[in-house]
Amino acid sequence: MPAGRPSKYQDAYCDLVIEHMTDGASLTSFAAEIGVARSSINEWMEQNPEFSEAVKIAKAKCSAWWERLGRKNAADGGGNATLVIFGLKNMAADDWREKQEVEHSGDMSVIFQTVYEQTPEEGK
Repeated sequence: MPAGRPSKYQDAYCDLVIEHMTDGASLTSFAAEIGVARSSINEWMEQNPEFSEAVKIAKAKCSAWWERLGRKNAADGGGNATLVIFGLKNMAADDWREKQEVEHSGDMSVIFQTVYEQTPEEGK
């Protein structure tokens, strides 16, 4: 018998998380909606493969919502571009993160040199 408080997880959360995030909401928002900590959502994803899959679908729907909003703002003008940028970077990071690639060529060795300074008295 496992110790600790019983889980509040319910099978119904699979459908509810998808419904909740379809309009661009976050997993943290879903956690608040059902009255649990965000860390509980992470635990449920590890323990319940069906919930993990539902969260992946929910995140895809969330990303789609942010993309539609961005395209609408681009086509119609107006809207809050900064909000959309942050929404896409954070809610759809797989496709919209800022990615920088740095390539270095050449010698990467480091030379250490110890420099001793003489005080005026030592120099005499």
